[in-house]
Formats: sequence, structure tokens, C-alpha cells
Amino acid sequence: MKKQFSRFIIPLGIILVVVFACQIFSDSAILPHFVLPQPSLILDGLIKNWRWFLANLQVTMMEAAYGFLLGVTIAIPLALSYLFIRPLEPVIVPLTVAIVNVPFVAVAPILFIVLGYGSEAKIFIVALVTFFPVMSNLTAGFHSVNQNLRERFYVLHASRWQVFTKLELPAAIPHFTTGLQIAVAGSVIGAIVGELLGATKGMGFVILMTISQYKIPVLMAAVLMITIASIIFTWLIRQISTLLFHRWIINR
Repeated sequence: MKKQFSRFIIPLGIILVVVFACQIFSDSAILPHFVLPQPSLILDGLIKNWRWFLANLQVTMMEAAYGFLLGVTIAIPLALSYLFIRPLEPVIVPLTVAIVNVPFVAVAPILFIVLGYGSEAKIFIVALVTFFPVMSNLTAGFHSVNQNLRERFYVLHASRWQVFTKLELPAAIPHFTTGLQIAVAGSVIGAIVGELLGATKGMGFVILMTISQYKIPVLMAAVLMITIASIIFTWLIRQISTLLFHRWIINR
């Protein structure tokens, strides 16, 4: 109980100290308020604009969630095909590496032309961000199997399906959950980047509007709300992963 309490109270204390220090630093007028707004002004901007923030945050989180699910749906079959159909390896690996290394700025105009400026293009951008960490970690998990155990399975005349379900899949689950945590961290970023490149709603649109109007406290409040939502989303995915794959993660 004491350990759990300290896990929450120590980070909270650090946050309060940082906020207090920022308030004092802003009051000292070393930097103008439009460069470093006071935390009290940021809180005021959050209170006054929370309805606007919430309406646009729902759009961004929907794009992040759908894009994350799409990316995972793409990553799992690619990793399985990489495992079961070895002749596809020279095709899949260079293709996925090429897709991941294409800049969003180059892809976004094409997506906007094909899919429009709605949520579909942002969901596709998020899927591009999230599928590679999941696929690469899952593939690494499949190949992390101890070779002696693999040979023992073959000596006992285990079928290919038995080797997969009893040996390769349990070894890959911890790597898969790690890939999910990496991917979910990038999903919200991908959604906002897509909105910054072209959108009429979402938190990326909020950021563009507040920057154009030089409302820096409101901008910082929007960033704070995005950060909190991203932390909650990451926590939810971690809890779901632990709930579904608890046995394999503990045995690891």
C-alpha cells in the first residue's frame, strides 16, 4: 500500500514543484507572458475553452484509436506471413521499411486528394505510424525462440501448428505487448500531425487556430489536454494488454 501511494505522490509532488517554479519564473518577467505564460493563465484558458477542446479532442482520439486498430490489423498478418511464408521475406521487409521512412509531408497531400480532408486520411496516417512497431516487435518475438527448444519440438515430431501455438506464439506475446505500447504512444502524435497538415477539426486544428491568433496560454492548455488524453490512452492499452496476455507476460 505504501509503495502504491509513493508511486502516485512522488510524481504529483514533482509536477506541483515544476508548476510553482514556472509561476515564479513567469512572474519575474524574465520572459514575456506570450512566450512563457503563467500556469494560472493556462488553467484559465483550459476552463474557458474546455467545451471547444473536448469536442475536438474526441475527433483526435477517435482518429488515433481507429488508426491504431488498423495498424495492428495490418501488422499481425504481415508478421505471420513473414513467419510462415519465408519467400515473402525479401519483399515484405524492404517494402515496410520504405513505407515507414516516407515523410508524412510527402504522403499527406496524396492522401488528402484520395481520401479528402476528413478523418479517413488521418486514420491512415496513424496506421502508417503504428503498424511498424507492432510488426517488428512481433517478428522479433517469433525469432526469439530458443533454438534448442525448437529442435526438441521437431525431435518429438510436433506439427508446424503445435510449434507455433506452444512455442513461437508464447515467446512472441511479450514482444507484441511492447510493440503495442510503442505504437499507442505514436498514435496520438500521428493523428495531430495529420490534422496539422490539413483539417477543419481536431486538436491539430485547435493548435493551428491558437497559434494564428497568438493565444499562447490557450495553446498550452490544448497541449496539456492532449498530453493527459494520450497518457490515459496509453494506460488503457497497457491495462488491456496485461488483462489479455497476463499469463504469458508473467511467465516471461
